[in-house]
Amino acid sequence: MHPRDANDWDWDAANEGELAAHRIATWEVEELFAAAPVWGRNKKAGSGEWKMVGRTPAGRPLTVVVTVNPDTCQVRAITGWDATTGEQTKYLRKRRGKMR
Repeated sequence: MHPRDANDWDWDAANEGELAAHRIATWEVEELFAAAPVWGRNKKAGSGEWKMVGRTPAGRPLTVVVTVNPDTCQVRAITGWDATTGEQTKYLRKRRGKMR
């Protein structure tokens, strides 16, 4: 299941705390999700399967690693950070349809 097809979030103290350590609020993650981010497979072992990259409606560029539970149709944020310049460039290219 692709995370964009999920219909709910799985939040608890653990993942909220991980995001807070990176100065990211849960509502920012949900706003990013709603703003149609660019999705890519996460290549790092041991973390979530997907990365979403984009900008919140306030303009903050974020990268958030997530996993999806197909049984509950929930997305769970694992970690996140302010998107790097390279991630933002890739995001903009995909948005413009220049990358496939």
